[in-house]
Amino acid sequence: MENNRVKRKKPSALPSILSLASVMFILGLLGVSIIGFNGLGKYWLENSSIDVYFHPEVTDEYVKDFQKQMKKKSWVRDVQYISKEQAIEEMGQKYDPNFMSYVETVSLPLSIEIYPKAEYANTKFLSEVSHFFKQNNKVEDVIYQENWLASITENLKRVQYFFGGFALLMIIISIILIQSSVRLGIFANRHNIKSMQLVGATNGFIIRPFVSKFIGYSLISLPIAAVSIAAIFWGLPFWSKDELKMLSSFNQHIELNLLGILSISIAIFGIVLAALTSWLSTRKFLKTKIENLY
Repeated sequence: MENNRVKRKKPSALPSILSLASVMFILGLLGVSIIGFNGLGKYWLENSSIDVYFHPEVTDEYVKDFQKQMKKKSWVRDVQYISKEQAIEEMGQKYDPNFMSYVETVSLPLSIEIYPKAEYANTKFLSEVSHFFKQNNKVEDVIYQENWLASITENLKRVQYFFGGFALLMIIISIILIQSSVRLGIFANRHNIKSMQLVGATNGFIIRPFVSKFIGYSLISLPIAAVSIAAIFWGLPFWSKDELKMLSSFNQHIELNLLGILSISIAIFGIVLAALTSWLSTRKFLKTKIENLY
């Protein structure tokens, strides 16, 4: 009588790799978005200026010297000197062209625009600085966009809270997804695990290959997730420059050093989680009785 042997099909690694890649892709997409919005918020804050207007009798030399002193301040990012001619030109561009015929008879004051660093661009600090400038008897007026700055600051806080909560939720979901994926992969090998245990293999000897295998899966998943994220943020604007011009501008505010830290963090997170869940899942099947494997 001929014995027909049923060959057990070797479990595919593709589902585990794709699951790990999907999780890293989602975390990377969220992380890059957070970095981009933080960079964009920093750009907005650093472009909110304090405009200091001097009395008409104040000389160019005094204003330029005042500009040099301001550049030495630790909270100042940049200082722009605005001459009378430049002020007239900017006013003409900002308002109706007929305005030029009026300003020819008006002497606009000399002024400087002070751009603070992002960490100092808040209404409380700029209000104190404005009050300090107004005590100078050569300063006629000090103006900064208080309402606009307060609105930007409040909106940035809301965005940070939203992304913070969403990031926490995605991390929890990612842990569950990776754990489920790894457990399914170990489940497909449960008979091999129990067979090795029955012939006397130690727990460490049995667990080590599974942990190494899933660490390898996570390493394969990393470039897949990275290429997918790069295709969305940098590939799409390249192929559709007009339609996705806003996304291209958004990419300019993504800081490369933070992007590198994010990539390393996600890689470590994926590798450690894959190793930990594979270790725990293998131990679980080692403790399972033979009759419960089915």
